[in-house]
Amino acid sequence: RREARKQARLKHRKNAQTESVPRVVGGANAEKGAWPWMVSLHWRGRHACGASLISRDWLLTAAHCNTHLQYWSAVLGLHAQSAMNSQEVQIRQVDRIIINKKYDRRTKEADIAMMHLQQPVNFTEWVVPVCLAAEGQHFPAGRRCFIAGWGRDAEAGSLPDVLQEAEVPLVDQEECQRLLPEYTFTSSMLCAGYPEGGVDSCQGDSGGPLMCLEDARWTLIGVTSFGVGCGRPERPGAYARVSAFASWIAETRRSSFSDLE
Repeated sequence: RREARKQARLKHRKNAQTESVPRVVGGANAEKGAWPWMVSLHWRGRHACGASLISRDWLLTAAHCNTHLQYWSAVLGLHAQSAMNSQEVQIRQVDRIIINKKYDRRTKEADIAMMHLQQPVNFTEWVVPVCLAAEGQHFPAGRRCFIAGWGRDAEAGSLPDVLQEAEVPLVDQEECQRLLPEYTFTSSMLCAGYPEGGVDSCQGDSGGPLMCLEDARWTLIGVTSFGVGCGRPERPGAYARVSAFASWIAETRRSSFSDLE
């Protein structure tokens, strides 16, 4: 039954792309429960960034989201920001934030952080962790993957109520450097987007997932990091490359108070 649901969901996603409700910048409303690892990070009660659930008590997000180290809560199982009281939703306080030591605010290098939840979540149909790209795992340019978030629907747009999703092709590393010459594009970054623009992550999507379907499982390959504007032609969105941080993620989980408690 689960497999059938997954197939239906995939079919829905392909259909949703053609309708293209303008959100996420060129995205569409996600089906309820489509991305059960998607987390809305609230700062002082309002959506500020995205994150991905990677275990019962750990989230992966962007380092640049964490300019404030207090007042964060994680909202899981959420479909619409206006439906926070729905029974599928689980809310947890964040009690620890670990920012990668190599993070550089200026160059955007290592824009990745882990958040520890005060109380573990309960896995349900609506709350499920995502698989992580393994160290050295390669995803070729042109491969179409998905982004999701509650970020702005245009550069000067509004924040949507319903979770948005969009399909974006991965871009070759050298091409990323050519299209984003203001930055040094290192091996721990990747970029994605259409040459003509129009589909992209935007403010409020930061920290959220870039995910590819690999062996019938969704795999987190990127953490939404930065861009020049949103959805501009020849300006792909940039992401922290999860496979480059696989050992750091494992080490952080091991060395911190973790799932065992």
